[in-house]
Amino acid sequence: MARGRLTLAPVELLLMKAVWQLGRATVQEVRDAVAEERELAYTTVLTMLRSLEEKGFLAHEEEDRKYVYHPRVSQEEVSTSMLKDLLERVFDGSRELLLTRLFELGTVDEDELKLLQQKLAEFEGTEAQGRSGEEPHTGRGADDE
Repeated sequence: MARGRLTLAPVELLLMKAVWQLGRATVQEVRDAVAEERELAYTTVLTMLRSLEEKGFLAHEEEDRKYVYHPRVSQEEVSTSMLKDLLERVFDGSRELLLTRLFELGTVDEDELKLLQQKLAEFEGTEAQGRSGEEPHTGRGADDE
């Protein structure tokens, strides 16, 4: 499977989340796992799992004459790809606008704010390490010297 755009329709995502959570699952196990959120016919789940397999998101093994599905793509890979797609299609690549809309959705509690600050500090540390081989930026251009 090409690792380009890994986007899923809402029902596909629901089924994939069930398989990620279970690790490996039969059609009936996936159906049972999503039943509280969405009631789907056995044949619908079967058809969608086969489609996800054709698209490269799942693989299966046969055990006791049943197909047992397992993920070929991680939840992290899919969520990253879908977020990149959302960022480009909806926010024209603007991370600032994305974050602004995210914060406008509701208040951020103290624990979430601490976690966000920690992630930002980690990101800034990673960025600084990536630049460690570069000349420090003084804010002056080459013509200023």
